[in-house]
Amino acid sequence: MKSNINNIILMSIVLAAPNVYSAEPEEYYVRIDGGTLEQCTGTTNAPWNESSGSDACAVKHIFELLDPRTDEVNMAGGSIVNILNASSNTPSEYAMGRHDTYTSGDCGSSWAYNCTMPSIPAGTAERPTIIRGGLGTSCNNKPILWGTGRAKQIFSLDNTSHVELSCLTVTDKSSCIGASQYPDNSLVCKRGTPYDKPFADTGVFMRDSNNIKLTNMDIQGLSKGILAGRIRDVKLEEVNLFANFHAGWDGDIAYLGGDGSANTGTIEFKDSSISFNGCGLIYNPGQADHMTPHACAKQSLGGYGDGIGTAKTGGDWIFDNVKVFHNNSDGIDLLYHELGGLVTVKNSHIEGNAGNQLKVAGNSNIINNIIIGTCAWNSRQDPSIGGNGENCRALGTALSLSYTETDTEVNLINNTVYSEGDCLLSGGNRTNVNRLDQKLTVVNNIFYGMTDYLQDFENTCMYYTEEPYPNTLFQNNLIHKVKGFGDPCNTFHDAGSDQGHCTTTAGPFYDNEDHNVTSNPKLVNINLGHRYSAYDPETLSKEANKPSPLNGDSTGVDKGYSGTDIGLIPNKDFFNAPRDDLRDLGAIEFNVKPKSPVILDVIQVN
Repeated sequence: MKSNINNIILMSIVLAAPNVYSAEPEEYYVRIDGGTLEQCTGTTNAPWNESSGSDACAVKHIFELLDPRTDEVNMAGGSIVNILNASSNTPSEYAMGRHDTYTSGDCGSSWAYNCTMPSIPAGTAERPTIIRGGLGTSCNNKPILWGTGRAKQIFSLDNTSHVELSCLTVTDKSSCIGASQYPDNSLVCKRGTPYDKPFADTGVFMRDSNNIKLTNMDIQGLSKGILAGRIRDVKLEEVNLFANFHAGWDGDIAYLGGDGSANTGTIEFKDSSISFNGCGLIYNPGQADHMTPHACAKQSLGGYGDGIGTAKTGGDWIFDNVKVFHNNSDGIDLLYHELGGLVTVKNSHIEGNAGNQLKVAGNSNIINNIIIGTCAWNSRQDPSIGGNGENCRALGTALSLSYTETDTEVNLINNTVYSEGDCLLSGGNRTNVNRLDQKLTVVNNIFYGMTDYLQDFENTCMYYTEEPYPNTLFQNNLIHKVKGFGDPCNTFHDAGSDQGHCTTTAGPFYDNEDHNVTSNPKLVNINLGHRYSAYDPETLSKEANKPSPLNGDSTGVDKGYSGTDIGLIPNKDFFNAPRDDLRDLGAIEFNVKPKSPVILDVIQVN
């Protein structure tokens, strides 16, 4: 009897498995005017013409190749799928979920949320599986894949490898949010039947996968931009994670089963943007507010909003030239990076996130960054955006550093850091290990204290930590207008090196223009609550605060340390401008711009 039961279970598993198409890799074309896979092979870039009787035409939807109704995979790993626009000037839109003829099987009305593609088949290092917008020659107008019917995800990369996605917008057509207690209930997503609402949950789901690359993608307006765990060697380049109301990147998949969520290898973000997650995205075509963030929701209302958040993880995490703006909780939260690896954050701009700007654990290099801890930015915005958002969640300290091993090393070099939270910097042992060879190196930074938003009778503190203290090298830094906690001007715990210029205050922050204070870095003023003219990544980057030196007399000019004993001191600044032998403090080097030539005379040459 037991043997029969096992046979029945085995048969059920076999019947439920996807029917994988076993053809050789091909190049496919998806066009709005294509046909079904029964009508067209999909391997010719041409419309379907019923009267011609020819099957040399494109398919009408990627669902023909990755069928959500049956989980059939009708393409081989290593194939290329080109998703095309009908016009060179206007992106085509493809519904991703129950619609059109995709209404049977897993796309039935009672479970429309399961109407999602099966996992993309694995390619190889030599021939990855590629799904891209256009033909791979340019990316001026990304085709739009929009989720509907409460679809669980748009793309699934589950137990696969060597897959590339590029030149696509992944979104939905709803302005709703997930915070169940939000005061305006009309904005809360209606998740019950009928499952016909134009929203989806996750843009890209990754689990137990490796060697994945996402390039030139907008993943926006969903619940989670990316849900990922147990992945290895993943790269995001020119990816915009924008206004996903739960999180930009959610790294906790434990609730789905399996062995935790820990990642390995290298997880890299390059030339990318992670902004306004924890807020909804208005879908209102033709109107001024279309594609603008709204309804940021604090945790007490059921909201969330990390730009990047993970469960317990390892791996080498790299953030290079990444903009992390105005997420409704932490900007980058790698507090659970406890399982080995190195965190590198460089040449990045992190500003206005409603919790901590950056949390790291374990070995970390934080170099050449602008970090502006205006954690109460929401309080200075229109109520439709920030009225119910977080303000300085978990006290809003700008930088949180945690030690996970007896020999953890954290390097904080050439950053410009502001804070209106409790402190500029906090640190401590994450895993309760002894100090032994733990090391904190703090060199060539500018630390600028502002009025503590939650306690406006005092300024932010410089550094909060508890024993055991790491071995600390604190050299050639500038500390301006922090409160006296911990005697920051004279001791950085057991630091034995030069403390640099330093001024404390017992009272409120005063005008940046008071240049009589020796520690004033004399930087361009920042705007604590500035409002943007638009919310695309280019505008956000252009209009965000950039506290550069006012002139050659600014206090941090030529005051940096350039010794070769600290090998991580950068040769270029945040803007990729060269640093000379006399390094400046902070992220931005002062460079004298050459003057335009003066034309004294014009001589005509025959």
